[in-house]
Amino acid sequence: MFLSMKNKILALFGSISEMLAEIGKMTDKRRAIEDCSAALAAILNQLNKEESSLQRSKQKLLEIQAEFAALYSDASLINNIAIKTLDQQVEVLREIVAAEIKPKLKIVFFPYKASMWDSLETIYEAAAIDPDCEAKVVPIPYYQIAGDKEIPTYEGNQFPAHIPITHYNEYDLAYEEPDVIYVHNIYDQYNTITRVHEVFFTSNLKQYTGMLVYVPYHISSFIAPSEGEKSLAYNIPTIHNVDRVVLVNDTLKEAAIRDGVPKEKLLVLGTPKLDGMLRALRSNEQAYPEEWKERVKGKKVFVFETPCLMFAQNFFQRFEKMMEIFNLPHMVDNSILIWRPHPLTEASIYKYTPVFSEYYTNLIRSIKEGDSLYSHIIFDESPDYFSALKVADMLITCGGSLLSAYLLTEKPILYWGGQLPEGSLITNDAFYYTVNRELPAPEVAKMIGRGEDPCAHHRKGLASSVYVNADGTSGVKIYQAIKDSLLV
Repeated sequence: MFLSMKNKILALFGSISEMLAEIGKMTDKRRAIEDCSAALAAILNQLNKEESSLQRSKQKLLEIQAEFAALYSDASLINNIAIKTLDQQVEVLREIVAAEIKPKLKIVFFPYKASMWDSLETIYEAAAIDPDCEAKVVPIPYYQIAGDKEIPTYEGNQFPAHIPITHYNEYDLAYEEPDVIYVHNIYDQYNTITRVHEVFFTSNLKQYTGMLVYVPYHISSFIAPSEGEKSLAYNIPTIHNVDRVVLVNDTLKEAAIRDGVPKEKLLVLGTPKLDGMLRALRSNEQAYPEEWKERVKGKKVFVFETPCLMFAQNFFQRFEKMMEIFNLPHMVDNSILIWRPHPLTEASIYKYTPVFSEYYTNLIRSIKEGDSLYSHIIFDESPDYFSALKVADMLITCGGSLLSAYLLTEKPILYWGGQLPEGSLITNDAFYYTVNRELPAPEVAKMIGRGEDPCAHHRKGLASSVYVNADGTSGVKIYQAIKDSLLV
């Protein structure tokens, strides 16, 4: 029996007790007895469907049914003492049922982008092997918002082959009534680049579950929010629809509390995204797509990550800076650069700087088609970023989920800027910087190309110092924490 059904049965006992409390005021007492008996019959019918015997519950229920039947047959027996005694027996039965039924959890995961599935995957894996759980993965449709266009999109066919997928048209929320729903996007109508279908807005999901869990699709920055700084995720109405929010450290918990999120909603348990990265690092399997094999073999590999809103403003200035990074392999013998833009970069350009959308599209096409001008660049649009980060000798970034995951590698990082922002939980001496007169980006690249890395010792253990459960256990601990909160 699933938890939702057990709760319905226990609620029925409450309804019976309420009716018994009012029976003295009723003119048609036999009708009330009849209604109570019908409720008991419904409970018995459900208990009979269970594989386990539940003998104590059934035996006690049959005894109480007989007492109700006796009162129904002879209304003169209905008095305050009889009703009080019967109510006490109903409460005893409720306690027996509560103790004897060991419920299972019905869990559903509602990811929307395949590239963001890693934020939920290890939670799903923990649920999938638990005999006390039924877990389904239901990728949901969304819209790409490009100017005044809303492009319907569905990525269910892009998920890993070993993940059993249920199509959203085959999952009826009202019928299933899942005990737990996991989502990694709670922005609903407030998202300006992508928007999940309104059926899957948190306001709707909350109607069908007692536990709506938000696990962010990104790894939160190691830059601590300052006093008075507002976080979008905690300052939109949808946060009120969520029962639990998973955070990566206590610093973010403090910020969320300042933003008005109730402390009891917050679980500081890390992120499954780091679980996936750690697994990739420990794996002996080839870390990159087959088509990269010859291009990266024996070379120094620089991975360049650009964020979602990289070109949302100051397009020419930022594009010029990007070209400087693109040229680094020309300055380092036997090297290559992998460019991995955020999956929503193109959508953000359509939204904020549409005049450049064709230019951006042509640039990507030129790289993919092997234009000689970009022969030293690999465009990475694979569903996960593990391949790029594992093969990388240095990451070039201005921050984001890739950087946070890359901390696990303890390999060199070239940070876009002159220093880390104020509030960083990481000291400046752990990274190299693109804005540095003494050691500019080309010299950093050459140095790494020679195998020199004077900042290496400052990066030891960085991930664990910033994020909790950076040892690969985040998904298991999230799953167990939610399960324990429900099956107490």
